[in-house]
Parts: sequence; structure tokens; C-alpha cells
Amino acid sequence: MDERLRVEWLNLGVVDYEDAGELQVRLSRDLSNQSNLSGYLLFLEHPPTITLGYSIKENDTKNCLRVSEEFLRSRGVKIFHTDRGGKATFHGPGQLVIYPILNLNRFGISSRFYVHKLEQVVINWLMFKGLPAERNPDYPGVWVHGKKIASVGVRIENRISRHGIALNLWTDLNYFDLIVPCGIKDCQIVSYFQLTGKRVKMKETIQELLKEFEIEFGMSLNEKDDYAKRVEGGTNDDQGMADARVV
Repeated sequence: MDERLRVEWLNLGVVDYEDAGELQVRLSRDLSNQSNLSGYLLFLEHPPTITLGYSIKENDTKNCLRVSEEFLRSRGVKIFHTDRGGKATFHGPGQLVIYPILNLNRFGISSRFYVHKLEQVVINWLMFKGLPAERNPDYPGVWVHGKKIASVGVRIENRISRHGIALNLWTDLNYFDLIVPCGIKDCQIVSYFQLTGKRVKMKETIQELLKEFEIEFGMSLNEKDDYAKRVEGGTNDDQGMADARVV
């Protein structure tokens, strides 16, 4: 680990998407003025939410949603147009979301290699758990047995990253039937629970993934909790929020 690549990490629990977005922007601005810090790692869950990448126009969602926006909202699913890459994805209970806010100049890596390394972190963790994870040469993300278990979508401004990884642990996969996941019409989605029958603990999983980040990026990690108090509505329960179901 390189002490010069010091990164602070936060376990925020359950956070609304808009609040997490505001925190990312604030931290990215703070990071640009930091001389002794190379980034932050945010670990969290979102309530049921569908996000659309910047290439999807607000008045043209027919190719990424399989139901109307009114139907989604009536089921308590929030919808956000974002500034990340990629198409449509779902966030919800049982999905671990990781937002790395990193100064890529400090790490000396290109934007493309950064995405590659994010995928590798997840691949290494899944292989540690005994699952044959791999990339798909045509699409970003991580796959097991031809099914997508993790999405990767980022935005990089002034060489500082935002957005990141969504890893399906015990997510209700029925929500993905409401969208065209990542713009792939025949994309099959899978979760760790579906593959193994095991419901892992969030805190334990975060600790394991932190080790993978340390190895893959060579970063020196320190826990930071004071920002978590500023995220309105956040909870830090190891069980996450109550399971949500499509009804």
C-alpha cells in the first residue's frame, strides 16, 4: 500500500439517490483542493430507484423502460436522469452500491483502465467467494455464467471520478424486468443470493471489498464517519433496509 494514495471510506447505510449524488459532488469538490488525500470510497444501499445514463433523453425512455414512468412511481420506484455513462439500471435493497471518488492523476491511470480496475475488484471478490466471475468483451460490468451480477457506470470530471459499482447481493431481481438493463435487450441479471443461496452481511462484504480495493489500486484506506452524519435520511443498519418487492 502506498501511503501517498490515502483514501477515506464511509459506510453510509441506506441513502436516497439524490442525497448520495449531492454528497459525491461535494466530496469531489473537496478532493480537488486536497493535497494529502487521494479519494473517498462510499458504500451504501438505495431505496428502489431506477437511474438512466446521460445518453438517454428525458423525453425518450421507451427503449430503456418496459413500463411507464407513472407505473413505476405508483409502485414507489423513483426515477433519475444522471450524468453517468451507461443506460438504465436498478438500485434497491440488497444491492451494495460503491461510489469511488478518486483523483485519477494520483493513481496514474486512464479513464478506461480505471473502469477495468473497478471490474477487477468485483471479479476478485466473487472469485474469493468461489464464483467464476468474468468480463463481457462487449459490455461493461461483471458477469457470472453469462448473467450480469454487477453494473459499472462512471463519470470523470477534471480527472476525479464519481458514480461507480452496483453489486447484486440479495436484490429483488424482479425490478430488472421493468427496464432494459444497461440497454441490453436480452440481458439476464443475477444476484449472489440466487447463485449461492447465501445472504451475506453488508458490513462483512464491505470489509472484504476494501481489501480488494487496497490490492487492486494500491491505496491506503482509513475509515471516516463524520460525512455520514450529513447525509439526510441515512441509516447504518447491517441488515440494510427492509426488503422491497414488486407488487
